[in-house]
Amino acid sequence: MTEALNRIVAFGFEEMQLNRIEAYVFGTNTASQKLLEKSGFNQEGLLQECYRKNDSFIDAILFAKLQKDYAENVNNIR
Repeated sequence: MTEALNRIVAFGFEEMQLNRIEAYVFGTNTASQKLLEKSGFNQEGLLQECYRKNDSFIDAILFAKLQKDYAENVNNIR
């Protein structure tokens, strides 16, 4: 999954010229949170009771990665 996410991020920044990529994950989805952190995303916020699941509300966590951070990482690898 990490490689797939990294390819999507590269496409977004290199081909689409995006400045920012965001991801929202359920607060209970620790696997996705770890994947995003491993791929260089930063946690930026908590959206309390953002989604309704069954009969209750659950939190969402906002992660983001900026183009300047991506470019810095790519330059360090090359």
